[in-house]
Order: sequence, then structure tokens, then C-alpha cells
Amino acid sequence: MLKDRRFQVWLVIFAVVAIPLVALLWPRSPHHPSIGGGSYDLSGFVYTLCLLAFSGLWSLIALLTAFSRDNAWAARRAYWLAGVSATTFVAALIAFGDNL
Repeated sequence: MLKDRRFQVWLVIFAVVAIPLVALLWPRSPHHPSIGGGSYDLSGFVYTLCLLAFSGLWSLIALLTAFSRDNAWAARRAYWLAGVSATTFVAALIAFGDNL
């Protein structure tokens, strides 16, 4: 599967969006700018929600694409992409679920 150029392109597109969201959720100094202003910080909630929404929608769309493909390689590629995004969704829910 890793020799498939189309799979690699779709995986890079997924990573370009998911990795910055994960990086924004890592612990940082207390002097970082917050979303929400005032005495509360909504950045963890917003970035976790964005990561979960993106990976969940990606997984759903990849599954629907896999179901609609007649070509076995295209369906297999879509199943693998759905698996990667579902794994990201579960890992993000476990790691950052307390932000919700």
C-alpha cells in the first residue's frame, strides 16, 4: 500500500491538516494567546473539536468512497485511509478528550 502514489498523496493531505491541530493541542507555556479571552481558554476545546470533526468526516467520506468503488485497489486505498483517520480519531479522543 505504501508504494501506491495516490495513497501517499491522500495520506500527506490528511497529515498536513491533522499534524498542526495535534501540535496546537500539546501543552505549552501559560503565556500563549488564548481563544476566548478573559480568564478562560477555549483553545483546547476548539482545536480538539476541529481535530475530531476533521478525522471523523475524513473517515466517513473515505468509507463511503470505498463502498462506491468498483476497482478493488481504489476501494482498498479508501479503506486504509478510513482506518488511518479512524485511528487518529480514537487516539485524539483518548489523548485530548478531557478538553471537551
